[in-house]
Amino acid sequence: MTAVLLLLSCPTRAAAEPPPRRPPSTGPEQEMLDQAKRLVDQGRIADARDIHLTLWRLTRSASDAFRVGMLSFRLRDFQVAAEFLAIYFDMVGTPEAPKIWVPPGFKESYELARANFAEARRHVGALEVRVSEPGAAVLVDGRQVGVSPLKLPVFVASGQHHVGAQLAGAQIEVPAAVDAGGERTVWLVLRRAGAEAPGAPRATKAADLPGAAPPLPQLPPRGPALRWWTVGGLAATSAALGILGGVSVSEANHAADDRDAAFIRARWEVFRCRPGLPACDAYAEADGRAKTFTALSVGAFIGAGVAAGGAAAAAFLLAPQAKVRVGGVGTAPAATLSCSW
Repeated sequence: MTAVLLLLSCPTRAAAEPPPRRPPSTGPEQEMLDQAKRLVDQGRIADARDIHLTLWRLTRSASDAFRVGMLSFRLRDFQVAAEFLAIYFDMVGTPEAPKIWVPPGFKESYELARANFAEARRHVGALEVRVSEPGAAVLVDGRQVGVSPLKLPVFVASGQHHVGAQLAGAQIEVPAAVDAGGERTVWLVLRRAGAEAPGAPRATKAADLPGAAPPLPQLPPRGPALRWWTVGGLAATSAALGILGGVSVSEANHAADDRDAAFIRARWEVFRCRPGLPACDAYAEADGRAKTFTALSVGAFIGAGVAAGGAAAAAFLLAPQAKVRVGGVGTAPAATLSCSW
């Protein structure tokens, strides 16, 4: 029982111990702090912020991140304000669970920083940059913002930006747009040119075998343009033939009506048709037109079906040679379009 109580009491004491207090400021550092305070009292906020930026680069302390963020907010430099206040929150934790030693009145200053951060976020966007490889330099609009993996988002002005990463000769850059107050995650996959996946088996080619004949020259690959020109041309031909067939059917129906009317007139005018009689000649002319347009419509519809089948075949046969693009049209929509004709 005594051993159990001792084991249970050890974590409790460790949890109750406060975070270690930051060492006091040195002489030069204290002089810079006093100078920054005098500049703030004089209303020279930008000069005071420059001093705290210098101190931040030297000390990397939460108090300097706090002062840079708060002074940037007063200058309405919302991008820098959001960046340094986010760093401050990450370093200090929360009033309920602080990560470092915090002075009295910390909760009030923390809540004020939270309010300023929320207002700054309304004016800037946030980019969560995720890189496939650790240790890569992350760049936004040509400026290095850190090394992957980034712990915090990158705060930028609203609009279009260029996000990239570089590592050991491999690099990638993609465009990314974000609105004010919005967030966006950018995924960057670094691949070295010509590199193969580690441990991947190498495929054996016929040319690698002893005594194999030299490979035949390869035809240039068929790109998406060839596929879509072929499918589009055949689909357009199919549509044109379909329209021609419909017009021919209409003309054949009109000719058949004229033929029927001429036949009725011929029955009332003469008992037997022979060339030279107006009714008989009208009947023969209408009958010829009806047969001609009927044959033309049948041929046009057959041609439209053949062209549609060719469009569908081209969509499927040429698709393996085409590159698939994100947001592009795939094989299934092409086949649906061509078959619909």
